[in-house]
Amino acid sequence: MITNKKTLSYLSMAIAMIIVGSGVVAGKLITVSLPIFLSSFLSLFIAFLLFLPTIVSTVKSKVIDKNDYFYLALQALLGTVLYRILLFISLKYIDASFAGIISALQPAAISLLAVLFLKERQTYREKIGVFLAVSGLFIAYLANKISISLTSGLLLGTILSLLAVLGEACFSVFAKKLNKNISPISTAGMVTALSCAMSFPIAFIDFTHFNIASFSILGIGLIAYYGIFLTYVSFIFWFSGLKHSTASVAGIFTALAPLSGVILSILILKETPNIFELIGGVLIILSIILVVNKNEK
Repeated sequence: MITNKKTLSYLSMAIAMIIVGSGVVAGKLITVSLPIFLSSFLSLFIAFLLFLPTIVSTVKSKVIDKNDYFYLALQALLGTVLYRILLFISLKYIDASFAGIISALQPAAISLLAVLFLKERQTYREKIGVFLAVSGLFIAYLANKISISLTSGLLLGTILSLLAVLGEACFSVFAKKLNKNISPISTAGMVTALSCAMSFPIAFIDFTHFNIASFSILGIGLIAYYGIFLTYVSFIFWFSGLKHSTASVAGIFTALAPLSGVILSILILKETPNIFELIGGVLIILSIILVVNKNEK
């Protein structure tokens, strides 16, 4: 029988993944009227302020060594800074619903990168999952390709979105290289701080070419949402839920992120994915279940 703790953990993980899925919608709205680099930095700075107590306690504990800082820097550069920039730019060329489907490729990307960088061996289940993910992406891409309403930037947008997914996957892969004594929340805090520092130079260029007075209430709200909910709250909900759940069950909840992205794209942006795009999305979600949901004794 499911206990109250388990129910709350499932609810927490569901909320976390729904928030994560909303990122493509928020990103799409940001790219319409706001400078990408400045918006990304400001959202990271907001998250940095929220993580500040964690960052200070982590630095004081001296649990992080030089080797850890190297991998934290890689996580910040590839999994946060470049991920956001590539995602935001890709959303100028593709629909948020399609970007949401592409984001579901992350577990398959993690599996492939783990083979390359961590020398892990793929199980039969994982190989089938990766095949389904690639097949789903191919079907979703072709569905967009034949759409008469699509812009000519489909290929560029798809490539950029895929690179963003690879960058985000690097976050999880390089996390396995960190000292086991570093907690997930400490990792998140330190990566946020490093991401802020890395984002500042290019954000400053945006700042000098953008009239701050032209920021709308919606724009400020989107940046705040990205910083508070997507970068901080979703993380807190996810790991609070993970405390009372197995990794395999938690993995299934990651399928809610692309579903959330597609549904919110329909409701908020009035986008209409076609049947083949949805079929591709279903195949990718099945790949998530296969890749992440491993048998546990």
